[in-house]
Amino acid sequence: MSKKFSISFPQGDIFVSKNGTARIIKNKSYENKFNNNLNKLQVYVDNKVIQELQPYVTKDTGAQELSIRLNTDCGSGVVRIGVPYARHQAYLIKRKTPNAGKRGKFPFERMVADKGQSILQQVAAYSRRLNK
Repeated sequence: MSKKFSISFPQGDIFVSKNGTARIIKNKSYENKFNNNLNKLQVYVDNKVIQELQPYVTKDTGAQELSIRLNTDCGSGVVRIGVPYARHQAYLIKRKTPNAGKRGKFPFERMVADKGQSILQQVAAYSRRLNK
């Protein structure tokens, strides 16, 4: 295959022959680096969400707050509160506790409303540092 022209990118190369057929060759090291950085970024997002969510869950014995870190597989993209009564306290309880501060009903939704933009900015900064 005699080359008419070729274009090189960090992701790979494109070769076009004289008869007009094109061939793409992927750069495996770039693909591996991209996937590794994506996995690191997901772990970072999960850790930030856990860190910011802990002050919002109800705290009688502290079991909910501790169970977030213990039951979440960082990098999976799912944050779990691993106590059986968490759903009841977070979504089904009808009373409002005075002087509870940040803690109370709908902890995740309130955390996202309060800290969502801050988390996004921190994740964007971390992503830029990873991809230098």
